[in-house]
Amino acid sequence: MRILFKNGNIYGEDFKLYKFMSVKDGVFEYVGNHEPIGINFNKEVDLKGNFVFPGFFDSHIHLLSYSKTLFELNLSGIQSMEEVKKVLKSFKPKGGVVYGFGWDDEKWKVKPDKRILDEIFPDRFVILKRRDGHSLWVNSLVLKKFNIDKDTPDPQGGKIERDEEGNPTGVLRDRAMELVKLKDSLYSEKEIINEGIRKLHSLGITSICNMDGDILHTLIEGKFKLRIFSSIPLEKLDSLISLGLRSFFGDEFLKIGGVKVFLDGSLGSKTCFMKEGFEDEKENRGLIYFDDGELEEIFKKIEDNNLVLWIHSIGDMANEIILSVFEKLWKKRSLHHRIEHAQILSESLIEKIKSIKPYLSVQPSHIYLDVEKIKKYLGKRGRWTYPIKSLMNSDSVVSFGSDAPIEDPEPLRGIKVSVGRKVGGKFFYPEEAITVKEAFKAYTINGAISVGEETRLGSIKKGKAADFIIFDADPLSLNAKVIATYINGISVFEIL
Repeated sequence: MRILFKNGNIYGEDFKLYKFMSVKDGVFEYVGNHEPIGINFNKEVDLKGNFVFPGFFDSHIHLLSYSKTLFELNLSGIQSMEEVKKVLKSFKPKGGVVYGFGWDDEKWKVKPDKRILDEIFPDRFVILKRRDGHSLWVNSLVLKKFNIDKDTPDPQGGKIERDEEGNPTGVLRDRAMELVKLKDSLYSEKEIINEGIRKLHSLGITSICNMDGDILHTLIEGKFKLRIFSSIPLEKLDSLISLGLRSFFGDEFLKIGGVKVFLDGSLGSKTCFMKEGFEDEKENRGLIYFDDGELEEIFKKIEDNNLVLWIHSIGDMANEIILSVFEKLWKKRSLHHRIEHAQILSESLIEKIKSIKPYLSVQPSHIYLDVEKIKKYLGKRGRWTYPIKSLMNSDSVVSFGSDAPIEDPEPLRGIKVSVGRKVGGKFFYPEEAITVKEAFKAYTINGAISVGEETRLGSIKKGKAADFIIFDADPLSLNAKVIATYINGISVFEIL
């Protein structure tokens, strides 16, 4: 199949504009300003002056978790417990479990408690995930089912919130969330993921790094029209090694990604691992999942087997620990080991990054979520939170993602805040703002580089896969709308 796209404003490499491009069997065959002559095309598409841009690459998204939120109770933006009660009472669950997502208790006068959920749903399991994905709020039925009580110890890297008598309140932090294993849905994982992918296509996303590591079987069976580099959870590492599999093994749509390891928690839940305590909880430095020796052993095992590490690291102490491990043990530079988030740093850590040059996966849209928390919890340390320009200047490859469902997966949302550094009309350390072109590269070609696919993905160039977006205006204006998305030269989304 050979298709000609004409009369467009097509962004090729280095943001040069062209009028024509042709696609043959899913690959860009020609990009230029002169219409190809003497070639028979099966189809011609008049772009009518619209703008064409490479498909977006979301380098950090939880595909199943995001897709599930399209079916669950949405608690995002709720400002008080009274509002929560009102929403819960009006919700009509279809299955036996009430699943919800998005609550944020930072400004609530009344804190989450199992008794509030017990009152509204005395006969149903209730599992509500916090907006940052690092806390669960559950009712007494859930605690009872999984034998979580006064005598249950906090797991390493986790915390069970308790009342004055030591009884669980119903809030479980980080690894304590793993105590709850409950699945109940009227839909299959495949159906749920298909719905999520349809939404991603509408946003111009054609490639992702999936951080929901335990869905590989569904991804294999689903044959989804999205390029997926899927993480493997640490607990599956031995199985991966025994099968002789390596990072980035797979076909054109599904490849094994990095081994996903959590080093600490999140800022919102005050479980990220810090050098010093939070401003409002001086004694609390957060949580660390592994001691230094354990982490070194994990890293050596991953690298010795030619696998890649994707490590969640948010707090400044967590980032110092993983950078020290890289500095000491990273021998095979062809392996693209990557820090996920690298959120809270310091001037000295930036210098260390310049020296080590790890791959960095950053989620700028988290700034919307965290700006008030940064002021409240970190004080002056906030200067080195999301220091995107400094990271870009370190010569490390910085790729962008959304961390959906923690944040909206809309790429332009992340691009806007990384360029403008403004939230609610106020600037947030504008000295860390980057250019529009730098931001778009971080959401396209840099994502491809981070997984070793820069010769196949990430830009509109002869010989690369024909994954692209059509906008109704210049996307560099940051006011454009996606009107079509193509993968392998085939439309997967169109506004008719």
